[in-house]
Amino acid sequence: MKKIFFTILLLTIAAALLSSPLHSKLKHNIIIDTDCNSSDMRAIGILLSHPGVNIKAILISDGEIDIKPGKKRIKNLLRRFDADTIPLASGSEISSAVFLRNILLASGGEITIVCLGPLPNTSRIIRDNPDLNDKIEEIIWYNDTANPLKGFNYEFDRSSADQLLNSGIRIDIVTNSYINKSIFDPAFYKKARKSKTKLAKTLRSIHNLSLPSENSGQKEELAAIFLGNHELFEIIPFEGKENLRYTIDYNISAIKEVVYDMTSGNYRTGHFVAFYSFPFSRELYTYDVRQIMDSAIKQYGPDEWKACVMTDEFHGHLGIFSIVGAKMGILARDYFGIGTDLIEINTYAGSKEPLSCMNDGLQVSTGATLGQGLIHLQSDTIAMPEAVFTYNNKSILIKLKSEYLKEVQAVITEGIKNYGLQDEDYWNLIRQISIKYWEEWDRERIFDLIIL
Repeated sequence: MKKIFFTILLLTIAAALLSSPLHSKLKHNIIIDTDCNSSDMRAIGILLSHPGVNIKAILISDGEIDIKPGKKRIKNLLRRFDADTIPLASGSEISSAVFLRNILLASGGEITIVCLGPLPNTSRIIRDNPDLNDKIEEIIWYNDTANPLKGFNYEFDRSSADQLLNSGIRIDIVTNSYINKSIFDPAFYKKARKSKTKLAKTLRSIHNLSLPSENSGQKEELAAIFLGNHELFEIIPFEGKENLRYTIDYNISAIKEVVYDMTSGNYRTGHFVAFYSFPFSRELYTYDVRQIMDSAIKQYGPDEWKACVMTDEFHGHLGIFSIVGAKMGILARDYFGIGTDLIEINTYAGSKEPLSCMNDGLQVSTGATLGQGLIHLQSDTIAMPEAVFTYNNKSILIKLKSEYLKEVQAVITEGIKNYGLQDEDYWNLIRQISIKYWEEWDRERIFDLIIL
């Protein structure tokens, strides 16, 4: 009986993990596949406005709109957003392996394909370039229903859809058949009229030019919102096919807030747990830290600021090596282009202060915590301010450059000589130096990064 229970428990945990949404990323590199109908135009407008999205190319396919007028629609939309440089492809252009390779290989990471219409283009890409499939992180596809598969985007070319669905690639099918809830209702457009952003103007224009039937409810727009807000959708896997998942519900009120914020220019992207926005009010910070606040955020971004602040609170005091660890962790995430909780770390900072303080900064900035089992202390070597970061079977070594290490060692040695470790003035000195390095040390310059 215990063996059966343990087996069921493992299967339950595995199913839960496989049905979970992807971790948030700093940036999503995407290719859009569209048949250019009005809801597609709204969805592409949302993606063009999304601060966490890099659109690498747009593929234009047959569907509700013919290719030639569809391409004209897309070009006009890109001009609205000053995005004319995004490559477009249709028909025979999409079959070009050169075009695809250039897009995928230049992306600097894995690609998400957002399919807003039928699937012949994306299916052809997968079929003709199997060696590039490992560059595709997932496919997000809008279809009216998933279980059973019904709707125009499936029925327009069933064979292509079936081929893609059986490819083994992760595919999230966003559906809308279970709920009749509208984002783009009169209340939305009344609110959007107050905004002067490009997205607000575009959505109003598309609404005014569309047929009434094209403005009812919402379809493909949900796929665009799903990309950066998986947590607002209830998604489950197909039985026996954990790589295929489909939505069965979504939080319409929260989705409306997402679109409202994007329309007004207030949308934020990043990795959030309890905070939706990290506190940046100066009065919340101690007097010495607030002096560097504007400068540090301007130079290194809010993500590093958040990591350093949280490290200080977690660590219990401002320390030089804890700040070094926070900056090192952000640099590793920058390199892989990912959010938190995804990197595995082997740290060589040891278990003795002050060098071991670096480990706290690494945990906070990357989410590779002891609790998650993603950070490992290498204790059989000489302690050094360096660590190996691994993501998706790729590893890099990051270490503090020798000149910066010598500077820190000199400061600490002089402080101990003058005050002793137990003196309050020693810790005041360390705090002052830590704030100085926090503001002045650029993570792009203070480390050596070696690809392993």
